[in-house]
Amino acid sequence: MEETFVPFRGIKNDLKARLLCYKQDWTSGFRAGIRILAPTTYIFFASAIPVISFGEQLERSTDGNLTAVQTLASTALCGIIHSVVGGQPLLILGVAEPTVLMYTFMFNFAKDRKDVGHKLFLAWTGWYFFNSLHKLKY
Repeated sequence: MEETFVPFRGIKNDLKARLLCYKQDWTSGFRAGIRILAPTTYIFFASAIPVISFGEQLERSTDGNLTAVQTLASTALCGIIHSVVGGQPLLILGVAEPTVLMYTFMFNFAKDRKDVGHKLFLAWTGWYFFNSLHKLKY
């Protein structure tokens, strides 16, 4: 029998199954006090340095449309959302070279088009990814 699609069912089932671990992850992190400072600082710089360097590469490749500041902010925001919703407070996210290549190719495609160009590149990119996610079959 074919399974029907129910929005957020997987997330709900995962959170229900991990509820005890989820709570323990957060409470242990807050109770660690000063002991958590050294690993947190290390992880912060270990993940921030590649994001900044790839952000600089994106800035050169997209003529300043995407910068290191935007890359760092989006990575931080995605990391926070993913860790809270995914129930994994110690999750580390980052930018990788395939992401830089994808945005570079998209910018090179869009920059000479009269309907997109430099000014609408970010809006077009957001629309493209949202539209691609919307068309995914679950």
